[in-house]
Amino acid sequence: MSEARSLEVVFPGDTNHLGTLFGGTLVAWMDRAAYYAASRRARGSVVTRKIDELEFRVPIRTGDFVELVATVESEGRTSMQVTVEVHREDPVTGTRELCTTGRFVMVSVGDDGVPRPLPPAGGTA
Repeated sequence: MSEARSLEVVFPGDTNHLGTLFGGTLVAWMDRAAYYAASRRARGSVVTRKIDELEFRVPIRTGDFVELVATVESEGRTSMQVTVEVHREDPVTGTRELCTTGRFVMVSVGDDGVPRPLPPAGGTA
């Protein structure tokens, strides 16, 4: 299965008055990570169809590193289910913890924006 990883840093402009990351910013980062994994598998453009589930467990604070790991878990003819796990890391202590998980449905599309079948896994388009 296809996987993608990305790393972000939480800056003060990314946070609310409590110093925790805005949920909308995190969802955008997660959507981007899902895009990376799905477009790798589709070998082309993909779009987000829906977010099936999103659970915020632990707050992410200013200065934290945020690692996003997106994995294509299953696929249909044109769509893929991508799980995104988000871990926060304290850059001083190295302490890591799972903060958020989400499930995204991504659809492979052609240049015209119309859904297109996924290419064979490991093959050519």
